[in-house]
Amino acid sequence: MPGDLRGGADGRGAGVVSAHDWRRCRQVARTGTVADALREIGSLQAGRGSFVVVPAGPDAPAAVADPLLAAEGIAVLRRPAGRHPSGAPVPASVAREVTLATAWLRLGLSERLLDDCLGYLHGRATGGEPLIGQQLVRGELAEIRMDHLEVAAVLDAAPPSDAQLLDVHRQITGADRALLRLLGASGFVADGPGRVAYVSELLADTYAGGHRDV
Repeated sequence: MPGDLRGGADGRGAGVVSAHDWRRCRQVARTGTVADALREIGSLQAGRGSFVVVPAGPDAPAAVADPLLAAEGIAVLRRPAGRHPSGAPVPASVAREVTLATAWLRLGLSERLLDDCLGYLHGRATGGEPLIGQQLVRGELAEIRMDHLEVAAVLDAAPPSDAQLLDVHRQITGADRALLRLLGASGFVADGPGRVAYVSELLADTYAGGHRDV
């Protein structure tokens, strides 16, 4: 499977992530489930930290009990920092590839959140006018859409630098938080669209190097 991390023939090597068009992660994340999008990347065992995020299942006992993650069909597992399940160190190039793939995935999640936000704003009115028609709201939506376009352009570069990847993750987080403000209280309930933003930030924390405010 493209994007899977596989050990060497003798079981000792961590392998590498094969060349892959990660843009499909964006589409799956936007229209499918978070778990389906993670399956596009593979086992996601190449982070630099002590945890990985995977689709939930009987072979994935969660290290963190979190109903929000369970509702999205994913689990957080613990493993030795910087090591593949085979026990071998994770090459920096492999960890970077997962950071890139996760950025595409998070872009799709952010676009899904935008879709949900547009539906919410069309259905709410103040002073007899739909919220979607207010100038300030439309201006903020335009800025968020521009953020999405800029992120896609950077990710399409061949290849984006490590600094650009970190900036991309920060930009996605900023766009998501702006969308949550537009969603009002509905963006902060456990079964609301804000759950996707929560999961997305968890992915950033796990796979974008552990930086604060990613």
